[in-house]
Amino acid sequence: MKENKLLSPAAIFLLGVNSIIGSGIFLLSGKIYEDAGIWSLLAILFAGLSIFVIAFAYANMSKIYSKNGGGLVYAKETFGRFPGFIVGMVTWLLGTVTLTTEVSALLTALKMILPNLNSRLTGLIIILVLGLISYFGSSIIAGLDNLTSFVKILLVLVFVCTCFWLVRAVNFTSPHLLTVSSANLGGFKGFLSAYGTVFFFFTGFSFLPVNAEKMKNPAKNLPKMMALVMLTCLTVYLIIQAITIGALGPELTKTLVPAATAFSRVVGAIGIPLFVIGICFSIFGVIVATTFNTPTILASLAQAHEDVPMFVAKNNRFGTPSWAIILTTLCAMGLFLSGNYVFLSGLTVFMSFVQYLSTGLANIKKKFLWIGIGSVLFSLVLLTSFTLSVLLLGLGIIILLVIIYFVVKLDDDEREKWLKEHQEKSKAAAVNTVKRL
Repeated sequence: MKENKLLSPAAIFLLGVNSIIGSGIFLLSGKIYEDAGIWSLLAILFAGLSIFVIAFAYANMSKIYSKNGGGLVYAKETFGRFPGFIVGMVTWLLGTVTLTTEVSALLTALKMILPNLNSRLTGLIIILVLGLISYFGSSIIAGLDNLTSFVKILLVLVFVCTCFWLVRAVNFTSPHLLTVSSANLGGFKGFLSAYGTVFFFFTGFSFLPVNAEKMKNPAKNLPKMMALVMLTCLTVYLIIQAITIGALGPELTKTLVPAATAFSRVVGAIGIPLFVIGICFSIFGVIVATTFNTPTILASLAQAHEDVPMFVAKNNRFGTPSWAIILTTLCAMGLFLSGNYVFLSGLTVFMSFVQYLSTGLANIKKKFLWIGIGSVLFSLVLLTSFTLSVLLLGLGIIILLVIIYFVVKLDDDEREKWLKEHQEKSKAAAVNTVKRL
């Protein structure tokens, strides 16, 4: 790639913020408050610091491996093909689940202004249409990314400036320290649940190293920008959650989009549809970007890493990987039907957990001991936050990937055996030809 087309540090920062700040803080602030009360602020801080350590683990590896791929490259180069295949496929699935989760988030937000919307049918149509657009190629993605970045920044600024004045100190004191639900969970268990949910707010950061080759001096700039991005997003999340708690208090758990409800108390009833439309526009940008980027990961596994059949990477006449797009679209539609927004966000965190764990272990092997150990420990804490359904589906997917790997590997062995026999027959035929001459 030409030097003048490489991403500058500022562009990396904006890309990171746009990848991370999505639907989570706007749609799940009520859930984490329900789980942990005002201690949800501490859950955000603790999860943010945990992610900060994990981000440093990625930064360490990016100094060694500056090519595209992120976690899948770190796993394959450090531990070999089998772990690389599992983490690579999980990276693709993470993109697919993220796409599905954001579609579900979009529909959840729209429910506030269109309560009779058929969510399932609408969601399937959105995924299918985006798959078709992706198949035929499009040049709108770059402009849409920039526009959605602007919308997100504007949303945060408008929310903070207008709703700060609604904050009441009483909402941060007893008896509002814990909600009824968080008290029933036993306090600490509710805190762990909130901690796991908050990880979803940050999952987008792991996509930054995937495009390392598109950045100027990634070994130097990527670690610095990742740290700045994480600090910025953590600060934004703490401010939004604090204002939402201060403005709504216990009512926070009774609304689908708490930030929109708080905003409506300043500007009136029109505030809810206005804010929801802004959130939906922002979410839709993430959906489109994920739709275009996720098939590329699968195609890369076939073409660059030779971990899936080569036909998956074959481009159509529009220059896009047809089979990768078809497989991504079908998988996204199936996942969309498997659960609601909260369930899918949990599944996203599970897929991220696999990446975080493998990258932490890679750090340990490369002698980045403290960062590696910290990443592994924080990743393992996530296991306590998963619901049984998320854990069972996630483990089922990993087992299925292991089976697929050994089937593919068996095919490779058979192919090598066939090539060897073919070469021996060719040599024998050549010898016979020479003898006849």
